[in-house]
Amino acid sequence: MRRAVWCVLAPLVAAGCTFDTQTIGVAPTQVVVHAVLDRNATVQEVLVERTLTGGVAIRDGVRYDPLDPINSGEGVPVSGAEVTIIGPGVNVRGFEVVYTGKAAGYGAGRYVVNLGVTNTLMQLRAGERYALTVRAPDGTVVTGSTQLPNAPFVSQSATVATFDRDRDSVRLNWSAIPGARTYGLRVESPFGPFLLFSDTTHLTLPGDVRNFFAEDLQRLFIPGFQQAITVFATDTNFFDYYRSRNDPFTGSGIINKLQGGIGLFGSVALVESRMVDVTQQPREPAIEGEYELAQAPTVPQRFVDVFRLYVETAGPPTSLSGSYSRDRRTTVRDGLAGARDGPRIELEFLLEQDARRRLVTFVGVQEGDSLVGAYRGMNGRIVFRRRR
Repeated sequence: MRRAVWCVLAPLVAAGCTFDTQTIGVAPTQVVVHAVLDRNATVQEVLVERTLTGGVAIRDGVRYDPLDPINSGEGVPVSGAEVTIIGPGVNVRGFEVVYTGKAAGYGAGRYVVNLGVTNTLMQLRAGERYALTVRAPDGTVVTGSTQLPNAPFVSQSATVATFDRDRDSVRLNWSAIPGARTYGLRVESPFGPFLLFSDTTHLTLPGDVRNFFAEDLQRLFIPGFQQAITVFATDTNFFDYYRSRNDPFTGSGIINKLQGGIGLFGSVALVESRMVDVTQQPREPAIEGEYELAQAPTVPQRFVDVFRLYVETAGPPTSLSGSYSRDRRTTVRDGLAGARDGPRIELEFLLEQDARRRLVTFVGVQEGDSLVGAYRGMNGRIVFRRRR
């Protein structure tokens, strides 16, 4: 009986495991344009690339480079396009920056529109409409327009205020802007920017808020870092684009206001800005504090001279953060991020307060009031001694 049943089922199973094959052709690509007019910026940028179809090999695993955003962002740049922005007080063509000493194609697809190319500085005007035209080498023409929010000109604040993340909150209040679709809040952090939309004219951020845009959900405010906070008014194009979802290959799903291609041509206007110098209350006085270089091998370049160390989050492993300077005689400083796992301490001295960019990495242990070790990949003993 079992044999009979199997004889009946076997052909059905075999037939069920046979699938038809079908060749799927490569879909035609579309031109993708990203541009946001910023009234506070003399230089505007327009990125031009193509949708991903699988027909072109892209560079993956490359560290992001703001001067080569499309290649390092795993995209397909469009080189040799004509880019123009026209509107009240502005009629200028963009140019693709060519970098000497770089690999072929470096910076491709990034077009710079300089509003200061003539003797008289061109100024984007509040409340006015501007048009963008992009002509790709294959004849594709992409157009779009945006109307700037009617906001008074506000300059970037140069004042730096101390911000204790254990005790303080960021409280923001601003006046309504005519023509604004909504308002955006952006906070710079070493682990990526924090961006939030608001339909109100007031916001409060507690000091312990998490950055839900960061890969490991780190806190937004990091001790030792100077972090910029900006509030800006947006047009409808900007808000609609960023509130919709985007398929990374086809671009479908986004709210697209361009003609002849997909992407964004929008505008923003600065409403308020401030800079905070983040600190916190002591966590572990035995390791926290200011350190200075006490011993180093004789090398042409001194990487780190002094730094301030905080226990950012208790472990294990313990997260460390802070700031450093290459020369104690100056006030120039950058950020550091690190960890302590058992006796091992690793400190990454960052470039421009960006966790993705490192100047040098120190690996060592704590010995009394000193951190003793070496720079990764280099010979020579390094000693940093804590100041009394």
